Amino acid sequence: MSKRLMVLAGPDEGRNFPIGNDALLLGRSRATEGRLTDPHVSQVHCQISAESDGIVLTDFDSEGGTFVNGKKVSRHVLQPGEIIRIGATRLQLDESPDGAAPAGQHAQQAAPAKSHWARDLVGQELTHYKVGPVLAKGKTSYLFHGHDTKKKQPVVLKVLNPEYGDSDVKVHRFVDAMKTVMPLKHPNLLRIYGAGKTGPNCWLAEEYMRGESLGAIIGRVETKGPVDWHDALKVGVALARALEYAHGKKVLHLAVTPQNVLVGNNFKDVKLTDLALANALEGDPTRPISAAGVPSEDLAYMPPERTDGPGKPVDARADIYSLGATLYAVLTAKAPLEGNTVDELVSKIRMDSPPRLRTHQLGVPEGFELIIHKMLAKRPEDRYQSAKDVIKELDRLAASYNVG
Repeated sequence: MSKRLMVLAGPDEGRNFPIGNDALLLGRSRATEGRLTDPHVSQVHCQISAESDGIVLTDFDSEGGTFVNGKKVSRHVLQPGEIIRIGATRLQLDESPDGAAPAGQHAQQAAPAKSHWARDLVGQELTHYKVGPVLAKGKTSYLFHGHDTKKKQPVVLKVLNPEYGDSDVKVHRFVDAMKTVMPLKHPNLLRIYGAGKTGPNCWLAEEYMRGESLGAIIGRVETKGPVDWHDALKVGVALARALEYAHGKKVLHLAVTPQNVLVGNNFKDVKLTDLALANALEGDPTRPISAAGVPSEDLAYMPPERTDGPGKPVDARADIYSLGATLYAVLTAKAPLEGNTVDELVSKIRMDSPPRLRTHQLGVPEGFELIIHKMLAKRPEDRYQSAKDVIKELDRLAASYNVG
């Protein structure tokens, strides 16, 4: 079985480093076998080695630290699927018989470690959708290339981990959520064509979109330069329109993050993904949840009212906060607030104000910064009260700067 490290996000997204008998050094130095271009990575940052107890990750007293699933480590035995963060780069250990899996525009957490059930699905059919190669492995599902045999068109198939098919309650919750979102059609929402349960597998068929995640674009900022604020404004308008439509249909997203945004040929071609999937996977996603166990990549975009319960049910203003956090990340290449531990990050989300946007991009208009600042208000009543209100402000700003 071959092993390799896949770069999920950052300036080197899409690269992979085979893991053999010799130690693999990761860093910016020319002397490292796993040389990265991320300027936030140390010259020799960490080492990956095959030892008696497994694939071991060892930090080399790096300046910024080495993190696994959001936790800082000095030595850690890696498991397939765990997320490594060094600097602005995220990597994942892949173990597979063939050692390779095609990348694609939906590979927001690419480089799957293909477990037995996922590998066996390739070539099968879920109703009239034929399952192709694995695209990516996420926290709750695998993504596959797929083909609609009726309409003769490509799709992306998201198949949930088997535990979601083991419970009648979870299956009904998934089916109900998908019935709600399947009829929804909006140019800035990724379309869901079909969903169901075939054998033990809950799945959905999504629109195939050529492009990449907003998270991948943000990951390249250090080498490619910042995203122009005009383009960030276009993204904001598109996502606010998607949320206005969804909220009008009584559907909350509750997971608006850069990884759940796909960008096509340009920054006007933007689609929000995974609408209502939180509804399908959580018992009651409108209630505040404990931050324990929430990956930092998601938690950093979560509004204060969702970080711990009990409390009043959250509403559409939670999505407005997450949209503001996403736009902040587009302009700065960082989430508004960061922490090395869950507790530290939660504390900052509840109490701290993010650094000013224009310390990162001097050219950002003050009006744009004020809009994002209001979206990030700690109290929901201090934010914009609807996505329509956000669109109104963003459209006014776009008109004043002739941003089309």
